[in-house]
Amino acid sequence: MRLNKCLKMIEYIHAVLHFAVLIPLVYAVAELSDPAGAGMLYLKCLLIAVPIVLTDIAVRRAQSFVVYILSCGAIIVCLAGGMRGVLYLSAGNGQLTLEQKCYVCGILVETLIIAGMRLYNRVKEAAREREDPLAAKELGMLNCPALSHIWYFVVFYMLGICVNGKSMCDIAFASTIVYTVLALAYEYICAARAYLDINKRTKGISRRRLYGIGLSMLLLYGGLLLVGMLPSVFLIQQRQYTDFREWFSEVELAPLDYVGVGGFETPIQGGGIMELILDGEPAPEPSKLVTAVFWVIGALCVLVFGYGVFLIIRQVFRDFRNGRDENGDVVEEIKDELSQKEEHIYRKRYRGMESEAERIRRRYRKMIRKHRKERPAPYESPAEIEACAGLKDDEAMQQLHTAYEAVRYGKL
Repeated sequence: MRLNKCLKMIEYIHAVLHFAVLIPLVYAVAELSDPAGAGMLYLKCLLIAVPIVLTDIAVRRAQSFVVYILSCGAIIVCLAGGMRGVLYLSAGNGQLTLEQKCYVCGILVETLIIAGMRLYNRVKEAAREREDPLAAKELGMLNCPALSHIWYFVVFYMLGICVNGKSMCDIAFASTIVYTVLALAYEYICAARAYLDINKRTKGISRRRLYGIGLSMLLLYGGLLLVGMLPSVFLIQQRQYTDFREWFSEVELAPLDYVGVGGFETPIQGGGIMELILDGEPAPEPSKLVTAVFWVIGALCVLVFGYGVFLIIRQVFRDFRNGRDENGDVVEEIKDELSQKEEHIYRKRYRGMESEAERIRRRYRKMIRKHRKERPAPYESPAEIEACAGLKDDEAMQQLHTAYEAVRYGKL
């Protein structure tokens, strides 16, 4: 029961973090800012948790479409009235600013989107149950935390850099760290429960012990991941912003110092293009520590990329060797009895354990394969095999034939 509540709480936070970065992006694009700062703006955006929880309760308990629509309507009206009242009382002159109006509209639009997504998931789930009542339950976007969703926050982080939005980047960065921890915890709990349900051998082992082992590995991996995040935390002040809306505007001319030969004006000596980008200010020089950290990170990225390419190429060769049938099942490479014996003999010979009889058998097979391409039939005698290989009158073959016959009939 506690684990179910914990998973449900993580699902709620998962949805909250996904919607909490939308309003800061609107602020960054519209060049708006909250007077209280980015931290207060983020806390106010977390208010979306209220409609996320209430709509989930409504979609699970509503027995009809009309009841659900009325419930969502009541949630939106109460939310709009409450935010309107709080902001109206907090305003000095009783008038809402542009930032406050944008915030209220953003929360209401997000609430409508969440209500629509809940309704779509319920309709889809009902249709699936009609088609296949025994099929596994499918989770919607609001109920499936996973590490693969980190790209969502990375995109918002890059958008914040491209619109010169420091607050947007800070909020997306904080959301990425929190979401990573939550996604790891969610996958750990789900994997442990699935392992306990599938493996009957674990019935006699304490569940607390299994969860403890998994938790220790999770904490170890989380600690290593946190160490990898530390350079990004320390390099926040080195973040370089830009504004894509100014990329196509008129470029300012370089400042001029004197008129040179022929009347041509020569630009002054300075930082070049970086001073133009930074409005005439000299470009900051990174310290040796920052440079070393970036070199280490770059080297690690190259190694990880090379290892990934190696794994992909190896998997391609394996797939090509084994192949797949028309149903998508892997076709395993099944060795016949003869090849297994040959492998066993090779392993023994490699260890220096091959007997004289095995050595003669190996030399005989090697001689036949050298002069005969097709595999001998099971009913062929050694003389017939040698005749088909063209070795009937070969003296070396006759000597090997005598030794092979002795081995074959147990005389050696």
